[in-house]
Amino acid sequence: MSLGTLAGLPHTEQLPRRRDLIFRTLRQPTRWLMTHYWHIRIHGREQLPPRGPMILVANHVGVIDGPLMVVVHPQPAFALAKVELFTGALGKALDYVGQISIDRRRADLRGVTRAIHLLRTGGVLTIFPEGKRTGGEVAYAHRGAAYLAMVTGAPVVPVALLGTRGPGHTTGHVPSYHSPIHVCYGRPMQIPAVPWPRTKIAVAEWTEKIRTTLAEHIASSAELTGMQLPGPPGERRPKPSRRDFLGPRLRKTIRRSRETRPQLPTGDR
Repeated sequence: MSLGTLAGLPHTEQLPRRRDLIFRTLRQPTRWLMTHYWHIRIHGREQLPPRGPMILVANHVGVIDGPLMVVVHPQPAFALAKVELFTGALGKALDYVGQISIDRRRADLRGVTRAIHLLRTGGVLTIFPEGKRTGGEVAYAHRGAAYLAMVTGAPVVPVALLGTRGPGHTTGHVPSYHSPIHVCYGRPMQIPAVPWPRTKIAVAEWTEKIRTTLAEHIASSAELTGMQLPGPPGERRPKPSRRDFLGPRLRKTIRRSRETRPQLPTGDR
């Protein structure tokens, strides 16, 4: 995201009310299902600010990370998700429950403005700084979390997610029934609000502080829980072709049947 073009953001007071009624209705039953399907343990809840606004930043290793972050937090939390997810039925559902899409390839004024509005109205925003599912070490981070904190003054809370993907599995892996999952909240980072103009250097410096704080929190949480990060995602198996699906014996049988098929006489013309 290019931050230089977002310096003069419009006012957010006129934005429509968030679509959170359906989200708030579905949140509790979804939370009940997740906490009964997996053994989810919450650590550091006492370190959370008593109310919003706040920005939750977490490592991203598995497909259930987003829903997990959104439903287990004591307050309703909304996620900043890549625009590629907002297509088809899933996209309509995400938009309908108030989640925020962001286009990482350009300066997405609409997405950033909605995120700022959420924080200015006391909301909780979830961000995965790496921008995609990785091994979870947070080797790099995008600047969005730091920028939003500098605009709104919202504290940044590091969150370690452990157990949401097993070692060697692909990023689409879903943990098995009753698998242990740990959600570890860290001490909030207080980033002072900075009036315009906000320099790229300052945003980059705060981004690195957020990244290192999150990485250190993940390492200490892994030691505390005895859960290790899964490492790099496994490679997805290619879809079997029709040739592979048939198998060598069946292919041989089909070939023989074609060779022995009787030829019909063509007749005289």
